[in-house]
Amino acid sequence: MMKQEINSDFEFKDLITLKPLTINIIVLLIVAISFSLYYVLLGINFRLSFVMITFALIVLGITLIFKAASSTVHISFTKNSIAIKIGDKINVYKKTDIVGLYSINYNSSKSSRVAFEILFANGNSIYVSDFEFNDKKDLLKNTQLKKLLNQFVKELGLSDFKKVKSLNLHRMGQYFYFKLNKI
Repeated sequence: MMKQEINSDFEFKDLITLKPLTINIIVLLIVAISFSLYYVLLGINFRLSFVMITFALIVLGITLIFKAASSTVHISFTKNSIAIKIGDKINVYKKTDIVGLYSINYNSSKSSRVAFEILFANGNSIYVSDFEFNDKKDLLKNTQLKKLLNQFVKELGLSDFKKVKSLNLHRMGQYFYFKLNKI
């Protein structure tokens, strides 16, 4: 088998590939369990110090769970396909099977938060995001994300974006990049 020449290669560490809805459910469960334990152990007695400790444990629990679920994501573009390596598992997809991409518009934003959803013609999606609570401005990472987004647009023949106006808890980005002939 002949090895394909790689056009571009991108790697991001500590990303999660869970659906946003799954992430929201995990967070809500942790919050519900934590406050239920607070109520069972302390009753309705409100003590600010215990509430602060409970909140700190919630944040710590969420961070540890997402850190354990995170992995390195490696995206490579070849002539006819895209290879996405999540952890140790590599999947190769035909470029023709991808119909769109939800993302942050890194070209007009200085955000270094990773948020991608790759949409396939068969209805499946790949979700890639980081789990940091802040939106720090890492210019080097933003530059890499901008290059990745532009590479997706170029390699897949995606159109310019259209802004998604409705709030949707299971979408990764505010902008939808799409193939005109696939919609």
